[in-house]
Amino acid sequence: MAQNFNMITQGLSGHVGDLIFYERNGKPFCRKMPQYGPDSMSAASKQSSREFAKASKAAKSIRSALNGIWQPIKEETTIFRLNKAVYAALREDTLHPRGERVFSADALHRHLKDFRYNNQAVMAIGGIDTLRQEDGSIMVVLPKKWQHWLNPPKGTRYIQLHVAALDMDFSNNTCQGVTTAAHCVPIGGSMHTVHLPAIPVKATATIVVLQLRFLHTETDIQVNNGARCEQAFVTAVLEPVLPVVKKEERSAKTPGFVRKNRSAAAMLKNTNQPADPCLVLPVDNHDTAAVPRTTLSVKKYKKPPALVNVE
Repeated sequence: MAQNFNMITQGLSGHVGDLIFYERNGKPFCRKMPQYGPDSMSAASKQSSREFAKASKAAKSIRSALNGIWQPIKEETTIFRLNKAVYAALREDTLHPRGERVFSADALHRHLKDFRYNNQAVMAIGGIDTLRQEDGSIMVVLPKKWQHWLNPPKGTRYIQLHVAALDMDFSNNTCQGVTTAAHCVPIGGSMHTVHLPAIPVKATATIVVLQLRFLHTETDIQVNNGARCEQAFVTAVLEPVLPVVKKEERSAKTPGFVRKNRSAAAMLKNTNQPADPCLVLPVDNHDTAAVPRTTLSVKKYKKPPALVNVE
């Protein structure tokens, strides 16, 4: 690191060729760009780099899934803040080694809850309850005086509530299902509830996002007041509703007492039957006279002579 006194290069920032120009405490400096080789990174650094890339892809899939419904107003730090929150959730996995860690709904909830897409908006509501019902549906319950948190611009008559539940599968960074619901609430309204049906899918987590917009009328005419009139933020991250796996019904095994009847009547019935049914031959009475009887000759074997020992 060398201080830059050159009148030509003073005021430069960034890299030019293999040199990097920057300022520190108001003084210009210059240094040579480091050379990165295949062995310059340690194994831990490579694993951390792969995990950060995995978190960035997951965050991008969340943005893409939400852009398919509506495009929330963002500011310059939105992408960085979302990547940082998703990466922090990934690092909470203690069951897998570094480089093989996976996402969980609990960790995502701790780091993504109340995440704001637009920090410049004046909309911020506290005390929102996002509940999973027994049938799998989602209830988003706003507090009683939730409109006191807002500062609507002049001319606002309605507040639009648009809720979306994103079933995200982070094993392949895809959105497996989306459910939405929208309501227009007049200014001065009290506690409000939004209901979302459940779609059982195979996913990692269900991310619930709430969008608020200030409207002139119910015909979706937004109040023209820049970024202050729209906000989207995450209310909760829930466990997904997994589809029910139907097991094949196997034929029940026949009980032992049915397979082999041990009753006395059955045993007596078996004793009255002939031992070998093949020995009982049918006899035709019309052919008995024509067929002569034949006697079977039995060959007799003589016993071998007894051996006598003579001394």
